[in-house]
Amino acid sequence: MKTKFLKSSLATLAVISTLWSPAAQAQKVMRIQDYPGLGNFLVRVANANGLCEKNGIKCELRPLVSSPLGLQTLMAGDLEVAFVSSDSLIQATNKGADLKVIGSGSRDPVFFMMAAAGLSMPNAAKGYPAVMQDFKGKKIGITARGSGAEFVLKDMLLDAGMKLDDVIMVAVGAPNTAFPAIANKQIDALVLFTPMDGFCEVAKACTVVVDPRKGQGPADIIKSRGASMLQVIRGDYAAKNAESVEAFSKVMREAEVIAQNPANFSAMLKIASDTFKIATEGGDKVLEISLRNTMPGLRFAADAQALQHVAQYNFKNGQIDKVVDTSKLLYAR
Repeated sequence: MKTKFLKSSLATLAVISTLWSPAAQAQKVMRIQDYPGLGNFLVRVANANGLCEKNGIKCELRPLVSSPLGLQTLMAGDLEVAFVSSDSLIQATNKGADLKVIGSGSRDPVFFMMAAAGLSMPNAAKGYPAVMQDFKGKKIGITARGSGAEFVLKDMLLDAGMKLDDVIMVAVGAPNTAFPAIANKQIDALVLFTPMDGFCEVAKACTVVVDPRKGQGPADIIKSRGASMLQVIRGDYAAKNAESVEAFSKVMREAEVIAQNPANFSAMLKIASDTFKIATEGGDKVLEISLRNTMPGLRFAADAQALQHVAQYNFKNGQIDKVVDTSKLLYAR
């Protein structure tokens, strides 16, 4: 009788334990900003590996095409986590927004410079900054006037001892419109983001000539490495939802371990292919190249020193009217 009772009790306790485990509880939904392309890739890795559910939350990715739009949606209460550039974060907090950084998502600078195939470049072998002299009088594509790409191009020119009017800036939009522009020689060069590096290599239409991801370019841009794209929450949300924030942080750290294991690259490429299609000839190869180039920066820890440098850089460029103390923006665990 005792044995039967003991077995029954243990079975009951096992059921209760299951019901009270984090995975079995009503999961806290966290709506997280994503972008077309590789986007908020660590969250995609987490979802593909069931890490959110394991840690008692549900990670819902919401595509929003820009950092300002992500911050607006976050402040309106329609996101729990925005995935935004450090520039946009600092400009928002400079205007009084109560925001906290819980981590990174892509630590490397976003923009790099490409030259059209066949362009005469006598200084190419000398690298940066000498190579910038080859673009005097040339048309250089950027996403839009006033964009991050324009600020990066301006820094490259000034750092190389050139004037802004030494080149002609042309707004060409995202990769889908920028690639035809450089392939058809409507522009001579381009400052843009991935997967343009993949398109250049596969189509042989352009070549990356200045890549801050590899330590090339102005010192101000290189010093921002470690705080490029950040996972951001509202201050009031952080105060009321510490458990969810901790769970999300744990998920991101676990996703990073999976992503940074070289043995898992094929699995990472499958996640990228399942969530982003490049519908063009050689699209699979474009995606593989872009992912390989992006992988080193896919880490969760944000570099506090780099973030403070971005604030100083923004002040220097006139994007903010005072230097923000970014230590106050870091979520205290």
